[in-house]
Amino acid sequence: MTQTKTTLVADIGGTNARFALARGTEDIAIDQLMILPTADYASLQEAAESYLAQIDGQRPTVAAIAIAGPVVGRQVTMTNCAWTFCREKLAADLGMAEVLVLNDFEAIACALPYLHDTDLLKIGGGAVQGTGTKIVLGPGTGIGLAALTPVGDGWKVLTSEGGHVGFAPADELERQILQTVKYKYPRVSVERVISGSGFSTLYQAICSLQGAEAEPLSPREITQRALENPEGRCGQAVDIFCGILGSYAGDMAVTFNATGGVYLAGGILPKIQDFFINSRFRERFENKGRLTYVRDIPTLQILQKQPALIGAAARIRGHFIA
Repeated sequence: MTQTKTTLVADIGGTNARFALARGTEDIAIDQLMILPTADYASLQEAAESYLAQIDGQRPTVAAIAIAGPVVGRQVTMTNCAWTFCREKLAADLGMAEVLVLNDFEAIACALPYLHDTDLLKIGGGAVQGTGTKIVLGPGTGIGLAALTPVGDGWKVLTSEGGHVGFAPADELERQILQTVKYKYPRVSVERVISGSGFSTLYQAICSLQGAEAEPLSPREITQRALENPEGRCGQAVDIFCGILGSYAGDMAVTFNATGGVYLAGGILPKIQDFFINSRFRERFENKGRLTYVRDIPTLQILQKQPALIGAAARIRGHFIA
């Protein structure tokens, strides 16, 4: 794979497209970061060209682009964004020698070996097992998941669309919420309740169950009210959100036997940081019945702001087993 010194890297989400230049090999540096709203551009190519027109220095000839959605087959269609493109044509469309397209959480998984202690906040559990499988998951516009497992002297990334597994209620209130939400979504995936829009879904369900009229609040307004009044309906919604996230993270930990740690990414958790740390997340994570070893698995929040860009650069440099 490419060993170039400068690479165009991108992290394309449902709301924002992050572009930057990556330099270095062992310690990857990210420069000239720009965040472009996806709604302002008709296509990935248009957004990328807009970024490239604004950078200083020589235009890179290779790119690694992480997207929020499955990367399967020639045609890629994003899950929470209207963009679609042909993987094989993208390099030609951008006038580049090589363009690697990968899932955004695949890219974040690739970043894990490059994160420093200061990039992580431990939230419960024991020590990371160096030879154990690591997983990374996190809520944003949707919810992503990927695993990183040791193979010989290297690492192999396992991609996943595990955010679309069915939502499994853990108590009576969550069962009532599921029945309420099913009127809107006949199949309720985990992503429907623990993502940005999940705040609205949970808040509206709580109001319905309590016989109250739901205000037309955005996810940002819901989380802000939760921080101001944790006992209110918005606070209840965010508390339930954190609990469901804990159960889901624990389920994925046992699915992958993730003794190398469960890493939490995404743009939501930093915005509810204090609420999240003091929530039932870790309690629900550990509640796996007879599988008591889960209590030793550490959960670590990623504080590094652009892990997908670092991981995308590492991936195209061939640091991982295909």
